[in-house]
Amino acid sequence: MEEKEMEEGGRGEMKVASSTLKKCLSCKCVSYCNKSCQKEDWTRCHKQDCKALKRIHPKVPGDLVQLLSQVIRKQRKSAPCTTDDEDYFPTTVDQLESHHEKLTDTRRNEFENLLFPLKQFIEPDVFAEPSSLLKIFGAANCNNFTLCDNDLNFVAIGIYLRASMANHSCDYNCVVVYDERKLQLRTIKDVKEGEECTIGYLSVMEPAKERQAELEEEYHFTCECVKCVEEINALGPGDGLGELELRGLKKSLEKMQAAENSQDILLLELCKPYLKPMDLSSSIPANHHLLMKVRFRAFGVYMLSQEFDKAAEIGKLNTEPYRFHYGPYSPGLGLYLLRIGKLLLSLKRIPEARKYLTEALSVLEVTHGPHHSLMKTESMQELLLRCRFPEGHPIWLNNSRISL
Repeated sequence: MEEKEMEEGGRGEMKVASSTLKKCLSCKCVSYCNKSCQKEDWTRCHKQDCKALKRIHPKVPGDLVQLLSQVIRKQRKSAPCTTDDEDYFPTTVDQLESHHEKLTDTRRNEFENLLFPLKQFIEPDVFAEPSSLLKIFGAANCNNFTLCDNDLNFVAIGIYLRASMANHSCDYNCVVVYDERKLQLRTIKDVKEGEECTIGYLSVMEPAKERQAELEEEYHFTCECVKCVEEINALGPGDGLGELELRGLKKSLEKMQAAENSQDILLLELCKPYLKPMDLSSSIPANHHLLMKVRFRAFGVYMLSQEFDKAAEIGKLNTEPYRFHYGPYSPGLGLYLLRIGKLLLSLKRIPEARKYLTEALSVLEVTHGPHHSLMKTESMQELLLRCRFPEGHPIWLNNSRISL
């Protein structure tokens, strides 16, 4: 399923060089990659936003304020939906589940804090009653999607009305990917006729109890999928893991975060213990979520410091845990394998590179499909071509087009 129509808040940039972006000459707040993009955005929402941005300059509204303002404006123009057909798709945000009556005190405080900047940003004749706004706020919280670029970097938050109908399962059979502003819902498992298509609302790498708590707080339901039931039934007191080692992992993660924020030179030293598999005497399994987080952070540190051999070693250690948690077909897994493969290729470790790149491409062909813009880039076409040849072929020796 593809869906393009959306309300959007918090514009980011789709990996376009900043020198090529052109700012709106009127508000000077929003940048565009070309005239066509600017024209489309003007018709869609920027005509109203531009006036508001100039009015409140130099303040810039937050992502959620921008999203809510577009929802409110669009709802005033939308015709009411008829619900005669039980299979109808919603046409306005107020037809989505909002759970506004179940909002936590924290969320209600967030709503109260949004009212003033929202009132500044939106036209007085459009501004809705607070009671109506609370329902819209609840619906936006429950149904927003995080729009990402091809590298899974944050771009914006948005609401896709039809995609919002997809329910959650930690054992989901579909994934959401984006091709610019277009959302695609793609199956990653065989789906039988009449079977529900489900997606993941949160990271399934976290333990079942933490997932359940987040789902209850944010979405007000309890997941009863096979994955959750099996994980919870398998848990014993304290998860059966060494508390000292778990505390050590948490402390390492905190130290890495603190060292990163302060650009501490000791950051590389903190990463060293995780360059090799855990000792056999350790009670912490290789797929433990905290160990994965530590290694993901260490991988990023080594990449930034250009210690690529170490980055490759620690990156490889997380591939099997990634598969364990996310299954064989996940957009994140495909892109992670792709990055490791390109890294190994830059190190001229051709046999390993070919293995990782071949698997990455097989994953991405399922999660993204052959027609996605990611698969059509020059560098991706180059990698697809290489993987058709054995590792001894001369084509593997040219790395001029491969970027990390």
